[in-house]
Amino acid sequence: MTKLFPDGLSFSGYNTPSRIECDIYDLEVEGDVPPDLNGRWYRSGPDPQYPPYLGDDIYVDGDGMISMFNFENGHVDFKMRYIQTERWKAERAARRSLYGKYRNPWTDKPEVAGKSRGTANTAPIWHAGRLLVLKEDHVPMAVDPDTLATLGDFTWNGQLKSKTVTAHPKIDPVTGELLLFSYECEGDGSSPMCFLIEDKSGNLVKEEWFDPPYVGMVHDFAITTDYVIFPIFPTTMDPERLKAGGDHWKWDGSLPSWVGIMPRAGSTTDIRWFKVPTSCGFHVINGFNEGTIVHLDMMISKRNGFPYIGDIAGS
Repeated sequence: MTKLFPDGLSFSGYNTPSRIECDIYDLEVEGDVPPDLNGRWYRSGPDPQYPPYLGDDIYVDGDGMISMFNFENGHVDFKMRYIQTERWKAERAARRSLYGKYRNPWTDKPEVAGKSRGTANTAPIWHAGRLLVLKEDHVPMAVDPDTLATLGDFTWNGQLKSKTVTAHPKIDPVTGELLLFSYECEGDGSSPMCFLIEDKSGNLVKEEWFDPPYVGMVHDFAITTDYVIFPIFPTTMDPERLKAGGDHWKWDGSLPSWVGIMPRAGSTTDIRWFKVPTSCGFHVINGFNEGTIVHLDMMISKRNGFPYIGDIAGS
């Protein structure tokens, strides 16, 4: 018997799990859908299929669910499916939660030790005729764009060396390239980051690794015509804390923030690091350059704003 989800922030209000896979033909519409608006809009997000066995969890640790709105001749149809990750399959077979704290494999049940913890729950991207669903602590998952059936891990036919890929890649509107990056490339707590390029035809043509100033959450990045921008904020990870059953992320206000800038015509060995005041940001609004003057637009706070990410000092 599946127990009720806990009555907390991560499982109530707009975070209430739906656990619904469905097809709805001809959605009800208020007003009119323009008849020449034809195409699809994909979205994804966390939707846990089982309550956490530890008693609580954070919203962003839910199983990935992808949905599609299909616009055709003034009508809209809807389809929604779980991303069938290795984690999803293991818990579906067991009919219960098996994975512990967010991004902490040391808190998992023994029967899933060594199995993938990826949830594919953050963002879909359409490029070079492929639909990929992304989560920054795992490789992309390929999904059938018509049926939303899960096709499996996507690693560019095994070319990808990194164990992780960002959930927020950027498409260059001029070149048609897909630019991506990864952090904790060797797994939880590892230092390396990498920069990747998929060309307009879908081939992985670059994967260059580099070391950031410290291991921190790097949720998003920016591109301009001539540069790539990597903002690093001190939401930090400690492997020993993880092994002790603690949280993956803690805010460390004693560290500065950094911005790495790399010329697109160069390589990761050309990154210049600029120290900036201690701060935190997540999603990039825009990036552009005027010659060698590089602009980065994003919302910044004085510390990490998520209520479930604590401070190393205990607050």
